[in-house]
Amino acid sequence: MNSTESKYMYFLTLLFFAVSVMGILHHELWLDEAHHWLLARDSNSISDLYNNTRSEGHPLMWNLLLYTITRFTSNPFWMQLVHVVISTSFVLVFLKKAPFNWVFKTLFIFGYFFIFEYNLISRNYGLGILFLFLAGSIFKDRNSKFILLCVYLALASNTHILFSVVAFALFLTLLVEQFQNKQFFKIQTVLGCLIFVSGLFLIGIQIQTTESDWLLNPIQSLSFDERLKHGIVSLFEGLIAIPNFTTLHFWNTNFVIDNNRSSAAVLVVLIYLLPMVLFYKNKKTLFFVYIALIGTQIFFYITQRTAVRFHGINYIIIILALWMEQYYGSENFKLKEIVTRFRLILFRKPIIYLLLLIHFFSGIYAYSVDYIHPFTSAKQTVDYLKNEDLDSKEIVSVTCDGTIISAYLERKVYFLCSNGYQSFCHWDSDCDRDLNQQKSVELLKQYMKNHTNCVYVSYYPLSNAQKNSSWQFITDDVKIRFLKKFDINIVNNSYYYVFEVVKEKRSF
Repeated sequence: MNSTESKYMYFLTLLFFAVSVMGILHHELWLDEAHHWLLARDSNSISDLYNNTRSEGHPLMWNLLLYTITRFTSNPFWMQLVHVVISTSFVLVFLKKAPFNWVFKTLFIFGYFFIFEYNLISRNYGLGILFLFLAGSIFKDRNSKFILLCVYLALASNTHILFSVVAFALFLTLLVEQFQNKQFFKIQTVLGCLIFVSGLFLIGIQIQTTESDWLLNPIQSLSFDERLKHGIVSLFEGLIAIPNFTTLHFWNTNFVIDNNRSSAAVLVVLIYLLPMVLFYKNKKTLFFVYIALIGTQIFFYITQRTAVRFHGINYIIIILALWMEQYYGSENFKLKEIVTRFRLILFRKPIIYLLLLIHFFSGIYAYSVDYIHPFTSAKQTVDYLKNEDLDSKEIVSVTCDGTIISAYLERKVYFLCSNGYQSFCHWDSDCDRDLNQQKSVELLKQYMKNHTNCVYVSYYPLSNAQKNSSWQFITDDVKIRFLKKFDINIVNNSYYYVFEVVKEKRSF
């Protein structure tokens, strides 16, 4: 890399960092971001953190990092800033080490997943990407740096189950190569294998000891076809990441699938042939891609988890494969003959840049909408409470609707479902199932038997009369008054209603 390229690399890195910081200053936390922040904030020790995360099904790495931050501050902005530092780090690694031209690199880092989904939204995926990109950065020297490569893959495995899938596929590809090169029994190969297997063992223990049934329970009541559905669409949604720009609630949507399901169904199946066109030169790259894709299908089949952030792993698989391919020689085999004969190689470069352009424009769109509109309305709600001096009163929520409120208030709030002060979610709680207005009112009535007043802040309104501020009695000695509704935000069905609640005898 010459001096001009180095300057451009650092310019892009600083630009990415600056744009990202501006982004988080206008990005409001959503439930999962706040939940993990509060898991760390309200744990008194590492053993307490471990116990609190027993129902998560996630490795501890991200929560341990948050735990460290929360020893110094309770302001969630610092989580967002640290996350931006992580995303800027993997961008720097990519710009410095990835064997692509500068047009490719520029489009990629400002694409949907890397400027928005894995950047502005503070989750554990950024750490996984960083370790995978670090593995890619030494892939050229994989034989001499096999142990370090396995360390990076072991670390990636301990950020999220899906990153374990990708890391395992890459590790398996390396083992095949080592076996073919008759280096399988070398000391560094054996040590590297022990390190990576130890990493898998560590995440296996964490998943095995989870106290929640979320990992396996979703498939029990579904037919085989229903189980497959979420996984089948994942590659399409990961590669053709076009949010539904016809609605403010664009997050976790796909314009093509939402507007033309019949055509999308055909494309969803055909796109699994795409790796054959992109990676026809080398069997090992093709092996890595399809092993990783099969692994993601198993994840989706078992967990039934579906969200754009999960689908984005498939995009990372393709990018890593393009990266690896640069260091593998071209091989002569049947697929290469077919692709060459039908002149499909002519489509390879246009397809790659079409995908990059789709992600680039989707990234600009998502970033812009999130900059202009609240992602969630929790911060607006808390600002309102503070401006009206309502935050000095008891803040009451029903259940996880109080989680983001707790993060921004920097203290616990009262959860009616738990009958106590709480912050993070308890996913296995039955209280929030089939919640409606009547049930919320009943929970509040029970609370008010032992309290004189509170401010009720929840997704679940206590009354449909929300146009005036007149008092309404819900019992003979409890009255409520609607104060404010916050309903303009990107995340769907997460609108906050604020009510004042007072105990006072009704006069007849």
